[in-house]
Amino acid sequence: MAGRFRTDGLTRDPVLRGMALLALAVPVWFLAGPGGNALSWGIQAGLDVGIVYFSRRLARLTAGDRPARRFWRGMAVAGLLCAIGDGVQTALVIRDADAEVSIVQTMCVVCAMTTVMVLMLRHPLGDSGRLRLRLWLDAATVLAGVAVILWYFSIGAELDNPRIADRVASAGSSVVMLVIVLGVLKLILSGTAPFGRLAGVAGCVGVAGSALGSAASIIVTGGPNPRVEAVMSLLSCILTVASLRMQEVRARRPRAESAVARRRFSLMPYVAVVVTELLLFYALRGAGADPRMWGVAVGLLVITGLVLSRQLVAFHDNDRLLTSLDRSMLELRQLHEELRHRATHDTLTGLANRALLGEHLAALAAAARLSILVIDLDGFKQVNDVYGHHAGDELLVAAAERLCAGTRPGDLAVRLGGDEFAVVLPHTDAGTARRLAETVTAALTEPYELGGGTVARVGASVGVDTGTPAGLDALLRNADAEMYRIKTARKAARTAPHSSISSWTEPAAHLR
Repeated sequence: MAGRFRTDGLTRDPVLRGMALLALAVPVWFLAGPGGNALSWGIQAGLDVGIVYFSRRLARLTAGDRPARRFWRGMAVAGLLCAIGDGVQTALVIRDADAEVSIVQTMCVVCAMTTVMVLMLRHPLGDSGRLRLRLWLDAATVLAGVAVILWYFSIGAELDNPRIADRVASAGSSVVMLVIVLGVLKLILSGTAPFGRLAGVAGCVGVAGSALGSAASIIVTGGPNPRVEAVMSLLSCILTVASLRMQEVRARRPRAESAVARRRFSLMPYVAVVVTELLLFYALRGAGADPRMWGVAVGLLVITGLVLSRQLVAFHDNDRLLTSLDRSMLELRQLHEELRHRATHDTLTGLANRALLGEHLAALAAAARLSILVIDLDGFKQVNDVYGHHAGDELLVAAAERLCAGTRPGDLAVRLGGDEFAVVLPHTDAGTARRLAETVTAALTEPYELGGGTVARVGASVGVDTGTPAGLDALLRNADAEMYRIKTARKAARTAPHSSISSWTEPAAHLR
């Protein structure tokens, strides 16, 4: 997952722009305009349908990742449950503007939240050992901060309520909220989430806003306010749907997410500490604390800020050190790969050399059938003598390219030395090997256009043998012997009276 946010492509998305306009219109309409329960519930039901729609699209995009696909399918089910519950409530409110929240809506939302909790808690956790311990400590810190907020604004606010049902409902919703936050934190901090960091934080804020609507009403107006609660609920739903769309946009541009390194530490526990400290000041203001209490609170805030700053500086220093080590390790791996490539490949043509040939055959099953072609270019020495070694090098490079183009996936082209090549054909019988040899020979005997307008032609003598990897030396000897027999026969044919071949520049290719 990304360590910092990237918004490329998101600000230009028309769907996200439409959601932003809707988010701007909702407070104006419900706080300064006519508002209305029916419209509020209707918009919420429509947004629930959006959750279903985008979750299904994400499930299709992650078809190759089973945990991610299961997560998004479950999110579609949760969205459908919310859509059913909010749709029923919309119909009830249209019929009776003062209708209370129905048991159907409550049960649907409870089932949806339960589904989301199960999805997040069941999603696989990537880290292990001390990394997993650090993850749970970070999650527990954030969870404690959320619990304090819920206690002050939800559970604690209902302690004096004479209705037991209201107190139980407040406690139950708070527990559900805590479990959901735990699941979201687990996914975000572990790095195995099926969503990016920006989309995950947006979704987490959306879920939290739904549960803290009443707290926002108390903070803004000093008491319960249906209009403020409606605005908070709608904005939270809009943000939740927007987070799904963000993830879809990002999923269609995977390189944008993978190009950013994952941060080795999380700021979320420290944000939770700061929020809890600010809540303490808010509570002291409401309780009419005396100067002594304010002095202690200010001192606590200053000390906490200093400790957190020191910790973050240490984290950033460690992060830079680890980044430098990672860069050094990457350079060492690249150097190792380069040295290995030089040790196992021909420097001129880029083909495998004898060392890689041995490794390749050792990796094959001892009893596997394979064929080997040994190829020698006829007339190559004359090209060197007439046009120079640079022309000979050009011809060898071009011949290597033709050799690779004429082989199959899984075959291995090798430069044995000089103008001699080999091709390993795993799981190939003798008949198929000879047909492939004819194809390779035809390709190698085509004219070569070299630098300076020079055109040269060479022939190709190819020997073939079939056996097992255990008999590599014997295979090479037999194929090499056959190749030399063909080359010798060709030379004899060229020197014989009335030969149809007039010069070395136009040799014929022969196969036994």
